Amino acid sequence: MDLKSKRKVKEFQEEEMPSLKDSIDDAAGFEVDLDIQWESLIDERVNEELWFEGWTKVYFLPTISAFEAICSDKLGREALEAELESVVFKNVAGMTGEINYSDGVLTVDKEPCTNMDKVDKRTESIVSLLEGSL
Repeated sequence: MDLKSKRKVKEFQEEEMPSLKDSIDDAAGFEVDLDIQWESLIDERVNEELWFEGWTKVYFLPTISAFEAICSDKLGREALEAELESVVFKNVAGMTGEINYSDGVLTVDKEPCTNMDKVDKRTESIVSLLEGSL
């Protein structure tokens, strides 16, 4: 990752991450361990001004919405807290992208600047996956 990219990541971490992380924790009802593979989220094919929007819409908003749906009752909150160990955001699978849950780890492996506005679809995928696994 070059210096320019590192600066954008640092800017996001300082300006956007605190409220997004708080929203994830609030939705889950407990502090969620996040593993964000920043270097894989850098998409040099698109204008860097889209990175923040992509990271927010592809990774954070669907996760927040899914946790809100799962934790809408006591049973869901307890199941998520008992089973979820961490959440991983990365872009390794590329265009094929995937969301999976295994051994307590929810992984959102998607391109950060592709189909950004399909937040609802990603949310539904996470909810369905977690409801079937918890």
